[in-house]
Amino acid sequence: MLLCTAALAAQPCAAQPDPAMSESSEDERAVSFEVGTGLAYDSNVAVLDLDTSANAGDLAAHAEFGVDYDKPDAGPFDLTLGYNFSQTLHDDFDAFDVRVHRGSGTASYDLGRTDIGTTLTYADAALDGDGFLTLAQISPYVSRLIGERLFLRFAYARSDKDFAGNPARDATGDGFSSDAYVFVNGLRTYLVFGYRHDDEDAVDAEFDYAGHKLSAQLSQRLPARQRELTLKTSLRYETRDYANATPSIGAPRGDDRVQLEMSLEVPLRERVIAKFGYRHADNRSNLPSVDFDENAWSASLSWAL
Repeated sequence: MLLCTAALAAQPCAAQPDPAMSESSEDERAVSFEVGTGLAYDSNVAVLDLDTSANAGDLAAHAEFGVDYDKPDAGPFDLTLGYNFSQTLHDDFDAFDVRVHRGSGTASYDLGRTDIGTTLTYADAALDGDGFLTLAQISPYVSRLIGERLFLRFAYARSDKDFAGNPARDATGDGFSSDAYVFVNGLRTYLVFGYRHDDEDAVDAEFDYAGHKLSAQLSQRLPARQRELTLKTSLRYETRDYANATPSIGAPRGDDRVQLEMSLEVPLRERVIAKFGYRHADNRSNLPSVDFDENAWSASLSWAL
């Protein structure tokens, strides 16, 4: 989904400049559009933000539209703006239908091999047609290219979450993250390692937690006749320790989540890409409603306009 998780984001993530996406193009435009559609099957439909799951699988259709602006003038200062809309409709479990509006903007300054910048993000999500969650985030960052093989990025994120109809979950959060891109074979093969620490302070102390996230991703470009496929494999581990007792279990809650994800991008035409994905999540918690395994498969098409 557009809030940076497979369901709804328990923690929003700011746009992250990716050095592997910085290749220049003769067809580069200040304003670009993208539309996409696809199908997905999830073996256990869930909304982790609400600690709830269907305990059953379902098929869902997904559609999205996005528009981006990138300041075309050359120079050290850069400005990017973006808006994205997505809608997911389930076959059986309408209560898990999600609609998201998301806007973001990044201002950055190039100091040579070092960049500094700030990203602002705002997202508004609806669940089953009703207001559900709004997320606002500001994230200053600094990044640096070291030699030809290593790119480092460090960021701080201040987030504000508001739950419609459930103000006890409203929260502010502080996150500190670091990412390292290791280029094994230029842009054809590279690794990304990430770490993030989160502290969240909710209106109801039951939902206060401190968390850690570790991630590793391998990206490979594979020749296939006249096309070049992109295969990405990622592994993520997240742990959360809640500061206070959860009444339903009579003890502080603890979560451990492991997720394996694979995706294959296949260019069909110059501006048309097919994407196939698989995700396995192993969610472990002493809160029964979020203690489950999950497998999801997806297929989608996107058009750059």
